[in-house]
Amino acid sequence: MGNSDKGEMSIHPNNNDIWVRGFLIEEGLHSSIYMAKMIRRPTQGSQINGYHPVMVVKTTYASENYDLLNEKKILDFFAGCPYVIQCYGEDTTIDFDYDGNKFVFYNVFLEYASGGTLDNFINNSPLYNESKEIKRHIKSILKGVEYIHKKGIVHCDLKPDNILLVKEREDDNYFVAKIADFELAKIANDRTNPTPPRGATFYRAPECWSKHKIQEQCSDIWAVGVIVLSMITKRRKWNDKLTRHVSKEAKDFLLNCFETNPSKRPTATMLLNHPFIIDA
Repeated sequence: MGNSDKGEMSIHPNNNDIWVRGFLIEEGLHSSIYMAKMIRRPTQGSQINGYHPVMVVKTTYASENYDLLNEKKILDFFAGCPYVIQCYGEDTTIDFDYDGNKFVFYNVFLEYASGGTLDNFINNSPLYNESKEIKRHIKSILKGVEYIHKKGIVHCDLKPDNILLVKEREDDNYFVAKIADFELAKIANDRTNPTPPRGATFYRAPECWSKHKIQEQCSDIWAVGVIVLSMITKRRKWNDKLTRHVSKEAKDFLLNCFETNPSKRPTATMLLNHPFIIDA
């Protein structure tokens, strides 16, 4: 960001002096994520919804904001869903560097996940783990996917880095897994605007690699299977040698996700009733 004495300013008068940018959390190819702090409640007409003392802000150059605009538009579909990271609004800001060069940034405000990513959780968990906590996170992920799919959206990039753990109650360590990062998401079965498969290659379903290059809601279910396999075994590819390390219910759950025929692959709603997690 800029480093002038003028400081970063919003182009929207009602957004000025509401929030300040904090330290950098993650720098990506197209956008960066920072901590952010609200210093007063937004007034009527502000592009920020509600008062959130601590949040994160996802930022890109305004001239390169297509993906982030798409994410903001899609996140608005999921307002109030407890299994999807919430969006609190947007802002466009101007900053200058020490040489007086002007920069314009597009910012989207998001729910803060103090528990970090599911990837961090997996790295710090024991091998061959089918604990109650693991199953509870799987159930939360599926509820998020179910909600997303009912809204007619394909996430296209489900992976542990895009699942965040949000503390539900400040007085304990109870975290809820929430789906994040919708920059690559798309409308399901959209024949008017076809797009090639996108997202991390390890989590793409077989149909994404076929000559037809299909990526639809069933493809998200395959990605869920890879996520669950990673949570239990720390591996991203199923093989029969893993059978002796997982329960019969877990194996059946995973093989359902890894059904190679996408039309036969179960939905998130169906998987929520699977014996492996039904009591989580």
